[in-house]
Amino acid sequence: MNPIIGNTATNRKDKTMAGTGFRLANDTPTQKMYIPNTTVVEHGEVVVFTPGTGIAAGAPTDLDNPSVGCANEAHASGDGTEIVIASAPNAKFSHINRNAITASGGSTTTFVDSSILPATDDVFNGGYLEIVACAADSSLNGKMIEITNFTGTGGTFTFAEQSGAFASGDTAYLHPGKLAVGEYGWDLDSDGMNIDYETSAGEGLVIVDAHPELKTVIVQFRLHQFGNGPAAL
Repeated sequence: MNPIIGNTATNRKDKTMAGTGFRLANDTPTQKMYIPNTTVVEHGEVVVFTPGTGIAAGAPTDLDNPSVGCANEAHASGDGTEIVIASAPNAKFSHINRNAITASGGSTTTFVDSSILPATDDVFNGGYLEIVACAADSSLNGKMIEITNFTGTGGTFTFAEQSGAFASGDTAYLHPGKLAVGEYGWDLDSDGMNIDYETSAGEGLVIVDAHPELKTVIVQFRLHQFGNGPAAL
C-alpha cells in the first residue's frame, strides 16, 4: 500500500451525520491516508495533507488555504498511521453548528449581532435562531425561532414577538436557510469543528444546501487540495 495515500473505498456516507463537526453527506469516495502516530484529529474535523508529513488538523483561523477534506473517523495519539478521510473534491458535508453568536442588543422581536457576517440583507431569512441563553426569559433557552427578516447593516434578525426581550450578551446558534446557499467567507472556531459566523475572509467552505428546521447546513469545499479549478489554487 502506498504509505501516503491508502486504499480508496466508495459509498462511505457517514452513518453518524448528526454528530459534531462536518459529516459526509453524500456517497463519495473516502480513502485511508497517512497520519503521524501521535496526531490527534476529531471525527468530523477539517484536515489538510502535507507531503512528507501527512494528515494534520486544518488551520481554523485561516480557511483561505485548500483542505483535503474531513476526518471520517477520530484518531487519537497512538492509534497508528492510517485514518479514513472524506477526500473527494465533490464531497458534501452535513454540519450542525455549535458555535454560538452573541447579541449586541435586541428586543422581543429582534436579536442584534453587530458582528454577524455577511452583512447582506435577507441572506438569513427563513433560517432559525436556536436560543442558547436569554437572560430576560430562560424559558426561551433551547427554542427554535424562525427568522422572518435580516438586515445586514447592524446585523438585525427579526422574528415573531417572543415572551422575553433579547439583550447584549444573550447567545444563540444560527442555522441559515435556503437564501444563504452560495455564501462563503467564514473561518472556523478555535476547535476547527464549527463555522464561525462572526468572522470573515475565509474562502474554503461554501453552503450548498440548508435545512434549518433540522439545524443543518450542507457545505462543500471551494478550496480543495485535489481540486482542479481556480478556487482550488
